[in-house]
Amino acid sequence: MLILRKHIIFLILISNLGYIDLAGAQTVDSSNNNQSLEVKGDDSLKISTEMDTIPDDVLYSIPVVDTQLTSLWPALIRSAIVPGWGQIEQEHPARAVVFYGLSLTFLYNIAYNYYWYQETKSNQSKIKLRRYTIFFLQLYALNLVDIYESHRRGHDKPWQPDIFSDQPLKSPWGAVARSAMLPGWGQCYNESYIKSVIAFGAFVYFMTRIYDFEQQYRDTGNVEFRDKRVTNTWYLGLTYLIILVDAYVDAYLFKFDDTIKLTYQYIPQEKAFTFGVRFEF
Repeated sequence: MLILRKHIIFLILISNLGYIDLAGAQTVDSSNNNQSLEVKGDDSLKISTEMDTIPDDVLYSIPVVDTQLTSLWPALIRSAIVPGWGQIEQEHPARAVVFYGLSLTFLYNIAYNYYWYQETKSNQSKIKLRRYTIFFLQLYALNLVDIYESHRRGHDKPWQPDIFSDQPLKSPWGAVARSAMLPGWGQCYNESYIKSVIAFGAFVYFMTRIYDFEQQYRDTGNVEFRDKRVTNTWYLGLTYLIILVDAYVDAYLFKFDDTIKLTYQYIPQEKAFTFGVRFEF
């Protein structure tokens, strides 16, 4: 078993050094005694070596690649500023949306009850203000603990793009989470900057119209303003949905044309050949 492992590691080492091209090799003959390799292809190459002479410390010194690319403090700082932001960087979009959505809900209720407490000095508003403040502080702490635990358990691996992988180059659900938290952010993540401006502008436009019609309805009591408010609310919901779908599709098809093109190339080397194929759709 040790000799077989040495054979495999030796093949990897010499292929990385460019002495042979394993992709173009047709047959490999080896013997336990002489340990000679014969590669048959366009060019024949015969390599003879004594495998048992390789020290064990060399064989076991192959570095291990660490795929954990995020660090703890940047993620903690992000989530300390905006709850859920650090979870997005750690590629946990579902957690990000939950922490962000609940934080907005609690902050809204804190501001609402504080306003009414200042206006009416109501004891009920004061109790609700304290309750939602406690809820928010607990959620805020849990948000930071989640960042730390994900890092400690090694689950904080961000999206790792690879043009030769079956996965898209951008995280689709990561783009959706970004646009759910801030419309247009997912489009900016997908490097569609014009779409990002349009998405954010459309969202703000309908939000402004809803607010204006709501104020006019309260001031006049005219049901026409109420109907316009409802109509623009539907427009806002549809716009929000389109932004999320566009973020997902854009991330999934990011640089799709580049991923389906394999370049045909001939690279002359001393003892190796490289071939590729190019497909156009």
